[in-house]
Amino acid sequence: MRGIVIYTGLRLALLAGVWLVIQIVTPMRGLLAIAVALVISGVISFIALDRPRDRASAGLSGVFRRIDDRIERSKVAEDIDDAPVPPVQESGEGEPGSEQESVGQDEQAGGLEHGHEGTAGRAAHDGEHRSQGEGGGDDAEPREGQPESTR
Repeated sequence: MRGIVIYTGLRLALLAGVWLVIQIVTPMRGLLAIAVALVISGVISFIALDRPRDRASAGLSGVFRRIDDRIERSKVAEDIDDAPVPPVQESGEGEPGSEQESVGQDEQAGGLEHGHEGTAGRAAHDGEHRSQGEGGGDDAEPREGQPESTR
């Protein structure tokens, strides 16, 4: 970082010196004098300030390298946090006390025994048929766009 400050200071000092010489030696004034001073000081600094420019660029590349390293570490840490957790394999299938037990031949996988489906499920099931016009009875609402013979 120190190299950047030194190089910038030398460039500004060179610009000010060239501008002062232009003001004293030539009749140029204002923006034209500043533009000519920028061009001349740029050419001189390209030749004369080679070593300070190299030190400044090395310092600046170090700053950006550290920023890139921090970004990479952050990405790696984020990827580790987002990694899917592998499923836990149960070692004792069929052993007593295991969490999953097999369904017997006379049991159904739904959890309810035959004949105990529950009235809420049956009422919802019957309501679907009636709203679709398939339920038996005259109280079903006819659908729009159907001929009256099918209503």
